Amino acid sequence: MRALESRLLRSVPGISHGFGTAADPAAEKWRSQWEATKPEWKQVHGVGVARVAGPRQVCGEVDALWTDARESWIGVATADCVPILIADREGRAVAAIHAGWRGTLAKILKPVLIQMDRAGFSAEGLVAAIGPSIRSCCFEVGEDLVEQFVTEFPQIPQDVLNPRHRHLDLVAVNEALLRGFGVSEIDVLSACTKCGRDADGSFAFASYRRDGSGTRQWSIIARA
Repeated sequence: MRALESRLLRSVPGISHGFGTAADPAAEKWRSQWEATKPEWKQVHGVGVARVAGPRQVCGEVDALWTDARESWIGVATADCVPILIADREGRAVAAIHAGWRGTLAKILKPVLIQMDRAGFSAEGLVAAIGPSIRSCCFEVGEDLVEQFVTEFPQIPQDVLNPRHRHLDLVAVNEALLRGFGVSEIDVLSACTKCGRDADGSFAFASYRRDGSGTRQWSIIARA
């Protein structure tokens, strides 16, 4: 399966993006630009955010990147965690967020949207796409973690947040957070990284829960 694209993000002028797959982990048609300009950073399942001012920027330990610079590709690596790509509706800025359960619980979207708002890109003018990740069908966790989420997100109906015993829906949480912060246009790519398969029956995505450490897929975006 080739890298996936969001119809919503495709509608934004001047934006290029891709959600990687097992067969096409870094969106082959953009790979040369991505490899030439991607920043240097380390994802640590935290809430650190970096504003990228130009190609190859050293960003340290962060789990979200955003930029209003042209020709500077940014992205995140995932293998079950939730990748979120954001764009200003007029194509003036973009962001990439890595939201695992720790980042989701800590509301990593909040500092991203605060930084972008301070730079003149309000949440009401942004659109977002949530890429393939482990879905509630496969994301089984401990009861204590479910209770933490239920306590932290009382505004989300429990049957949405916790649709099955000891299962969490991280996508639903992040979508609710985006809407709560003012982002109203959201595209959700519904594929599950653990159980999703290609037409030939092979697994379509890298999955840490299924295969352990190793391969990741990239979700990348730029003002092209």
